[in-house]
Amino acid sequence: MTLEWFGEGCFKITETGNRFSILTETPSKDSGLPIPRHKTDVYLSVFSNLSDSLFNSNKKENEIFIINNAGDYELKDNFIRGMVVSVKEGLVKSIYTIKMEDIRVAYLGMINNKEWTPEAGNFLGEIDIMLIPIGGGEMLDAVQAVEVIKQVEPKIVIPMYYKIPGLKIKRGELNTFLNKMEIKKIEEMDKLLIKSRELENWGEEIKVYILKQS
Repeated sequence: MTLEWFGEGCFKITETGNRFSILTETPSKDSGLPIPRHKTDVYLSVFSNLSDSLFNSNKKENEIFIINNAGDYELKDNFIRGMVVSVKEGLVKSIYTIKMEDIRVAYLGMINNKEWTPEAGNFLGEIDIMLIPIGGGEMLDAVQAVEVIKQVEPKIVIPMYYKIPGLKIKRGELNTFLNKMEIKKIEEMDKLLIKSRELENWGEEIKVYILKQS
């Protein structure tokens, strides 16, 4: 499995051999960030409304499978599960787990502290990789994100929705999160390439990986 990050909550998660890929939550138009136009099998959105998405008007329905609500999905032996965390003015917000190549990924999207509940924790279960917002505002801030991580205890944490060059939306600093996690040395990489056998004897240490914006 390979994970690449395009800023905000946008990741491309690709199965070995490029057999299958998932693209998550493209940056909003007001973010100032470019929208990736990669070929993908699935577009995963935390909101039921895709009006601000690349995939609202630029993609034909038969070209891509869009998941933007809770449910259980099986696509080419990959499994995606969604859980609703809030409904506000008819807009549904969800979080997801992805199982690809026997690796379990939690995509928490734009979840905030009020939406993080014991039910959400139970929904995630045992997680290998957690993609978690840390930038505050309408989402978890650094302190709240650390509390969620301590509860779930994933093997790997990859933060998202934080301040980066070119971003026009106000977000918290990455260093604030790293300090709260007591991380003195970060592992920064262009992309994360990981296999399930690497996680089998991982131990109890939670590692934080920082992906460079692609």
